[in-house]
Amino acid sequence: MYPPTIAELTPDAHAYEMADSGEVLTFGQLDAQSNQVAHLLHNHGVRPGDSLVILLPNGIAWPVVVAAGMRSGLEVTPMNWHLKSTELAPMLREAAPAAVVTNVDMAPLVVESTSDAARPPLVLTVSGACPGAQDLWSSLQDLPATPIRQELLGARVLFSGGTTGRPKAHRQPLLGVHPLEAPARHPGLAAELGIERGIRFLSPAPNYHAAPFTFQLMTLAVGGTVVCMESFDARRALEILNEREITHSQWVPTMLSRLLAVPGRAEIAVAPSHRVAVTSGAPCPPQLKDDINDWWGDILHEYYGASEGYGHTYISPAESRERQGSVGRPLGAAKVRIVDDAGRPVEIGSTGRVCFESTAADGTPTLKGMGDLGRLDEDGYLYLSGRASFMIISGGVNIHPEEIEEVLSGHPSVADSAVFGVPHPDFGEEVVAVVEPAPSVSAGPDLAAELAEHCRTHLARFKAPRRFEFVDDLPRLPTGKLNKRSLQDRYAGQ
Repeated sequence: MYPPTIAELTPDAHAYEMADSGEVLTFGQLDAQSNQVAHLLHNHGVRPGDSLVILLPNGIAWPVVVAAGMRSGLEVTPMNWHLKSTELAPMLREAAPAAVVTNVDMAPLVVESTSDAARPPLVLTVSGACPGAQDLWSSLQDLPATPIRQELLGARVLFSGGTTGRPKAHRQPLLGVHPLEAPARHPGLAAELGIERGIRFLSPAPNYHAAPFTFQLMTLAVGGTVVCMESFDARRALEILNEREITHSQWVPTMLSRLLAVPGRAEIAVAPSHRVAVTSGAPCPPQLKDDINDWWGDILHEYYGASEGYGHTYISPAESRERQGSVGRPLGAAKVRIVDDAGRPVEIGSTGRVCFESTAADGTPTLKGMGDLGRLDEDGYLYLSGRASFMIISGGVNIHPEEIEEVLSGHPSVADSAVFGVPHPDFGEEVVAVVEPAPSVSAGPDLAAELAEHCRTHLARFKAPRRFEFVDDLPRLPTGKLNKRSLQDRYAGQ
């Protein structure tokens, strides 16, 4: 995304609109303000290759900060601002930011988490100064609205957890080229979805997620307008589709389910301009896709892939009708392989580990998997059937059971625990914790409430188990390893 490209042609065209506050950013303002932020960062010693962490709720500052980083050769690194200090600190250590843009509520946590860094970052807030941090907007006064001397294309860094453990940073390579030389972002997907100049894209999800981040960059790069919701509300989203003449939108399945559940939704007119909706982030149940397409008129597209950028598959609304349960075929040069645990190809129609084939630096093919299980049909359509690991996807968000189990183990009333996901009609999966109480501890609603509060204190709220079950002894395999699969099967239907 290089703001001058559009600003030179249509400086007054809207680049970014906040759905509820009414704040608007034109392409001319985006160009000028991102230049000022780039100068501010450069004046504080931030250089190409450094990390710029963005720790912000959805807001009008988001595209400005992203554009500044992407035209300064920085690793632009969004993080989930809902995280607790114990979760955020290791991510900040790994990112080693030269600068962090946040708000006054999060700034003290950032300052504390980075105080022992060899190079403490410049901390900027979008909502006033506070100890250890300076106000972004007032710091821009008198700074040039023209580009810095040496502009270089930045790169996106996302903390995607893979299938096990805590989130890890995946860094797109810094190409060392001018932003005007940036390669097209997901050109195959953009062509299928008709992402072109003049579209109006509704972004209802948190900006730090991979899909909203990516689709906003794609929209702005072609001169489209992003309409960003401050937070998701199903009824409000339906109203915005009409009020703002939305042409394109992106959702996770949980959002689609909630749209269908809006009371009196049949009375809300279908937006006539809305011609493309996209679902991603978690497998979308076939019936849910059919229900949305019946309502909106066959406009729901789906794609599947990893934020790590290994590859993507895509399926159109018409294909979804014909290939129930499929997430489509690979886009572009991507290739999908289904392999067994030893990495050997399995027969067509057989279930195995889903991998994208890529090429290593020495030219040899390599397989990159995300822990999903699936199969290919004779025409190359991919069908997912589960995950090899126990990573939970709830509301389109990856949740790692090991992290929750670690928190539970720190409670004196817990002898052992097992955390996993079970199917949920709204969220896709629900977080369940099966707990073996410590000796002499009584299991029951009081203990469940106490453990839930303990988890909410030490983890982001969306990670806290929604359900607690208690057992005298957790089941184990002959090797002594916890038999989590048997627990998941036992509680999945309850």
